[in-house]
Amino acid sequence: MNEKMRTTVKICLVAVISLLLLIPLLMVIAVIDNRAETGEKVVREVENAYAEAQTVRTPSFESILLVKDGSSEGATKEQYFYNKCEEVNIDATVETETLHRSIYDVIVYRSKIALSGKFKIGEAALKSASNAFKLQVSDLKGLCSLPELRFGGKTLPLENAKGILCARIELPENAKVGDLIDFSIEFDLKGTGTLAFQPNAGQTNLAVKSSHPHPSFQGAFLPDKRVVRDDGFEATWRVSDFNVDSYSDSMEIRFVDLANPYQQAMRSAKYGILIIIFVFVATLFVEFLTRKEINPVQYAVVGLSLVLFYSLLIAFSEFIPFGIAYLIAALMTVLALTIYFKAMFKGRGAGMLGGFVALVYVLNYVLLQMETYALLAGSLVLFFLLCVVMYLTANINDNKEA
Repeated sequence: MNEKMRTTVKICLVAVISLLLLIPLLMVIAVIDNRAETGEKVVREVENAYAEAQTVRTPSFESILLVKDGSSEGATKEQYFYNKCEEVNIDATVETETLHRSIYDVIVYRSKIALSGKFKIGEAALKSASNAFKLQVSDLKGLCSLPELRFGGKTLPLENAKGILCARIELPENAKVGDLIDFSIEFDLKGTGTLAFQPNAGQTNLAVKSSHPHPSFQGAFLPDKRVVRDDGFEATWRVSDFNVDSYSDSMEIRFVDLANPYQQAMRSAKYGILIIIFVFVATLFVEFLTRKEINPVQYAVVGLSLVLFYSLLIAFSEFIPFGIAYLIAALMTVLALTIYFKAMFKGRGAGMLGGFVALVYVLNYVLLQMETYALLAGSLVLFFLLCVVMYLTANINDNKEA
């Protein structure tokens, strides 16, 4: 077998080994995904014991009228009328903390919510013998105490009516259609992960401030103004009823845990096959340059070492910060491979290959930190490395003939 044929066969074998290494790499990715799912189960367990993600819907007023029932003479039936508030103002102050369960962390919060507004009296409310104030909170288990309602200058108790906070109200004796009545209510609410508000008024004004430095604003409405600092954030919304398309539209704040290692580990593992390919190409180049024959089994061992890095990464990051876990896993892998390269090449080119592996891991970590520009930066880095490989291998046949 001539030299060119041997080179072709070697490259084909390395390509096959690279494809076969997808199997253990996908197994590691499955492990990361499984650990992430276990973490989500822990979050649900905490929600069941503490309180779920909370959604507060701005209050409405229910009026019940007795109207004639055409089915029989003199019979009546109840007819329900629901009235929105003219204006609702919500001020929420949120403090977060991290609960630890086994090796998993869950962000929970306690909030102080002050809700006030104006209710316009309608014709149905005047005619009704039963008017009620209703406030929906998704998980009443999160209420630290039963709040009281201030309505028209009176203090009224709230009851739990089938999961809805409800208070029976009486209109002033001289009330007439179109009159505005002030109301207010304050309560402490705890929950897990996310706090949302659903607007159900002519005008809803929401102001939220928190000491949590990593909010994610979601839902149908983003804040009109926001200030995010290292010590917390402040955000405000203004939503009119004609902005609301559906009952489920919301203003939502998710309290993000940047220390969660699974998302970053998964993103890193998705670059795994590229790292394997580039390390193999660099190894092939050193092999041709030093004329030292490398066994395909040795390529497989190198590839498995690169795959094992991700297993080490996720194992360490469950106990220590992700950056430190990445550094430890990378140092272990680079050190092991450098020693192995020295054994394979008898010292020639081993340091260069070890340095190349270290450089690849540094670039990979930089890409992980660049969430917005990761694709652009990754594509440019890959293109640059490809150009380097093309330059170094352009005259490889000439070198062999010489």
